[in-house]
Amino acid sequence: MRATFLFSVLLIVVSSAASFSSGARATRCSPIIRKRKTALDLSGVSSASANALLARGGGEQVLKSFYGDALGYFGGIRTPATFLAGSSLAAIFTLKGAASKLASDDSSLSGLEKFAIKAYHVLAVMAFVLSLNTVVTATVAHTSVLHGRFDQVGETAYTMMKREFLYEFDMTRWSFLSSMFCFLGMVLSRLLFEFELLKVGSFGGAGENLAMLLLCIFGALITNLMSFVNQNLWCWSSLIGMTRSVVELVLDRAFVQKRPLQVISVLFTLGSAFYIGKLVGLGDKEKQNDSL
Repeated sequence: MRATFLFSVLLIVVSSAASFSSGARATRCSPIIRKRKTALDLSGVSSASANALLARGGGEQVLKSFYGDALGYFGGIRTPATFLAGSSLAAIFTLKGAASKLASDDSSLSGLEKFAIKAYHVLAVMAFVLSLNTVVTATVAHTSVLHGRFDQVGETAYTMMKREFLYEFDMTRWSFLSSMFCFLGMVLSRLLFEFELLKVGSFGGAGENLAMLLLCIFGALITNLMSFVNQNLWCWSSLIGMTRSVVELVLDRAFVQKRPLQVISVLFTLGSAFYIGKLVGLGDKEKQNDSL
């Protein structure tokens, strides 16, 4: 009886030790598997909304909120645009030397000097207007982002901005790039007529060579920047295509969405283009006809 009892106790102890050993071994060898949180879990987007953002071919997209990126873009682009606006505004009202003669007596100026001065005025005003448009549009868009009533989730910040802020995103980019190129053209024009490089015999006959040197330097810079910009527009092959897209957006707001002030803005823009052409090209022809 006692032997049977001892045998039973021994059997229980051995079986318990075996089960404990196997359990400990399983614990050491089997890692704890935890469910990793996906981007969908972190973003808080429902499965139905996520299905609409699946990539072509059925692959799963990594969804992410780009709220901070939108704030950073619209806030950051205002700084260089403000610099261009201030510099262009100052350049409009600081004319000396040859430029001051145009308003009173331009008989001593050559045709190239007259053209350079007119181009300077036009480019300075365009640089100011376009850069100011960038600042105002970005400021209004920045407030819209703070309001938060838009879908912040997308595959990339670029796709989210194109989806939620199409007009603001394209308009600020186009306005800033255009104002930058107008600013460079303005600086080149100012250098040419301010130092009288377009006059025959200036700088002891070296004025023509200096003018060509400036044209080559600024030509290299402008074409290099234009090439780089065209390669990184992503949705367009060139700045011309981007301009066409911006014009379509403006016309859509004016005549499809029927915004009266936008219609008036389009009409004023057409008038500006007409008078720019008249100032640069037609003004001299009218003077020649009057003299005849």
